[in-house]
Amino acid sequence: MRVFAFASYVLYFLAGLVITTIGSVMPQLLAHYNQSYTVGGQMVFVSAVGFIAGVPISAVLMRLLRKEKYVIALAAFVIAVAQFSIWTLPSFEWVIVLNFLNSIGASAIEVIVATLMMEVFVGRRAVVMSYLEVSFGVGALCMPLIASVLIANDVWSYAFFVTACLGLVMAILWCVIHFSKEGVDVSESLDASIDPPPSFSSKRMKQTILLAFVLMIFMYSGMEGSLNNFMSSIFITHLGATPYSASLSIGIYWIAMVIGRAATGWIIRKVNYAQFLRWSMLGTLAALIIFMMWREAVVGYVLVMLMGLTMSGVYSITMVYANHTFPGMARLVTSLITAFAGFGAAVFPALIGYAMDHTGTASAIGYIAVFAVVYLVMLLGVGRFYHRQSTLVTQESSA
Repeated sequence: MRVFAFASYVLYFLAGLVITTIGSVMPQLLAHYNQSYTVGGQMVFVSAVGFIAGVPISAVLMRLLRKEKYVIALAAFVIAVAQFSIWTLPSFEWVIVLNFLNSIGASAIEVIVATLMMEVFVGRRAVVMSYLEVSFGVGALCMPLIASVLIANDVWSYAFFVTACLGLVMAILWCVIHFSKEGVDVSESLDASIDPPPSFSSKRMKQTILLAFVLMIFMYSGMEGSLNNFMSSIFITHLGATPYSASLSIGIYWIAMVIGRAATGWIIRKVNYAQFLRWSMLGTLAALIIFMMWREAVVGYVLVMLMGLTMSGVYSITMVYANHTFPGMARLVTSLITAFAGFGAAVFPALIGYAMDHTGTASAIGYIAVFAVVYLVMLLGVGRFYHRQSTLVTQESSA
């Protein structure tokens, strides 16, 4: 299992590189093709549609190829081909198509690896997912730093070459790797102290709570996707930063993300899922509001680091919380979470790109803050449902 776990972490590292490559060189890419930020937002939208499409496509490939490792290897190969091709700077239409394929590969990797981890490490889901997210964060951190050096040397397109090489290596590795889901130990204690999974009084109630989790991840991914793709652009237009220093803002964001995700496995043993998510999103909302109002570069970098820390564990713990609420439904729940994460990353960056061109950067940041508010409303709804279930159980036991 150690080789399987390590190879899974490297895949998430690759996914981290992939998701931040375009955003890290967005100003240079748009300038090279003489395109606006609105077009950049549309490109991100098309990319995210590819991510959404990757979920059902991976399910079909699973039925055809029968083994997860072959689907993963194929996905890594698709990423390698797409990134190698973008590196050559073809026509802008081809960049959009290739990035679409690139997103399909990243989606297949994320949904299959996350599902396998949920099924194999039942009692340690939050810890294992935090390790995956750390790996993703390290990849997302490394790419802006690499891109910053490449931009400074006027060879920014090589950012795609770096990701392509790792994708090719992983495609080869996963063709020969071996692992088994037999003998899984489910007796381990859960990561957090939390109420047992609730009993649903009706199918409609079950669907409502599942919808709440879907909307939560939809909003969060819209926030993260918008920041990933427009952070450097926001620093240039909102704070007047230079392109070189602006690209470092994404690196600072992901440094904080990695630190926060490394701490998530420890923190989640001290608090329950709902408490963790509530305080994380409240901190993010506060940072966004201050960032929108205080136009000073030094303060901006501090707030970006704060956002990285507070947002670091939201995706993984939301997924774990949803899987805990619906035991035995890991494949369905993880697929829905992944699909709507892609949907959020598709819709909201397009909105943010349009807002930056037509209503200003401050309003774009305000929209991102609204996403955080909606997430909190959904989270409070799930928490209220859990509280009602706990009260009913207590009343029945005392009757």
